[in-house]
Amino acid sequence: MALPTAVPLTSSFLDRLARGLGVTRVARVTGLDRAGVEVAAAVRPGGYVLQVCNGKGLDFQAATAGALLETAELWAAENPPLERLVWGSMDGLETRGRAVWGAEELGTRGVVAIPRLWSHEVRCAWCEATELHSGQPVLLPAQGVYCPPTGAPALGPVSVQWTSNGSGAHPERARALLHALLEATERDQLARILPEGWSEEVLRSRMLRPGGLEQGAPRTAALARTLEERGFAVYLFDLTPDARTPRAAGLPVGGAMLVDREEGPVPLAAGYACGLGRDQALLGALLEAAQSRLTDIHGAREDVAAGDREATLALAAACAQLRPRRAVESMPDVSGKVSSPEEAVREVLVRLGKAGFPRAAAVELEAPLPGLHVVRVVVPGLRVSELL
Repeated sequence: MALPTAVPLTSSFLDRLARGLGVTRVARVTGLDRAGVEVAAAVRPGGYVLQVCNGKGLDFQAATAGALLETAELWAAENPPLERLVWGSMDGLETRGRAVWGAEELGTRGVVAIPRLWSHEVRCAWCEATELHSGQPVLLPAQGVYCPPTGAPALGPVSVQWTSNGSGAHPERARALLHALLEATERDQLARILPEGWSEEVLRSRMLRPGGLEQGAPRTAALARTLEERGFAVYLFDLTPDARTPRAAGLPVGGAMLVDREEGPVPLAAGYACGLGRDQALLGALLEAAQSRLTDIHGAREDVAAGDREATLALAAACAQLRPRRAVESMPDVSGKVSSPEEAVREVLVRLGKAGFPRAAAVELEAPLPGLHVVRVVVPGLRVSELL
């Protein structure tokens, strides 16, 4: 059993979305790299958080959709609906009978960056969310959800470090919500399995052996084979925290390293993904690694810093010396348990609850055009890995 095909993201819809976002060009940057994975770059000159967003896919239509949907997530974060925000202090709102989650409970949405500017008595802007288990409304600090541009009305004392983690956009609300939840879960589970980045023990114990990949993750195997024919070494990893790891969610988390055998300008790129199935997670990670290469190559992302070449070459050499023993079948796979995006959302929420994350909320953000849903999720307790 598998999820049904998503609502088609047609060329007409994507064209309207690009205009609504202020995107002046969607560039096909695939040809800048011999890997051949389709990557699109959406250019938005008026963007505040980022002016260029990338998307990847097995075809250019999917890459374009990914770039524009990520742009929509940032556009929504930059445009808070001021007329819908609630002003007050946490203590004052609770006195009036409102359910409120404070800045220290934002989890996936950010952390308290300047403690002296946050307290239960500080007056700031709040936005309304829906608690996903109970369906009840809850107020969240708007600073943890929105990132308005310089010169926009302030949302209160700047005490929260904003992050885009836990965002999703799609014509189907359930798919937008599923994307947001899986992204937030991925970043948390990576923070638990790789708390200080890659280590020798993780490389040795988590690398997947190629044998069995055709049966266990056929789409990933096909892409890996193509990349190897183009001069790359592909290393795949099961980064799913095991049952002994505190707060393991039991959802497959894949990692991929794409090593350039020619040791060109980008000798190694990594990617990560969480999914319902092992093939989905590993394919997502491998596509992310290929996109990461092109992000470095085309150089238009203003938030990407140059990597340490010597360190990446050493990591590539360490991977080449390993003889992996882990089987792809060791990764969990729950894709057969769900038949709709709504069921998938419920499955993720149940697993997060069992892992020690009993609360989750979603904020419906403004969308640049009708027919698009943009959501942010907040799951108190989730961590945010710094791996990119």
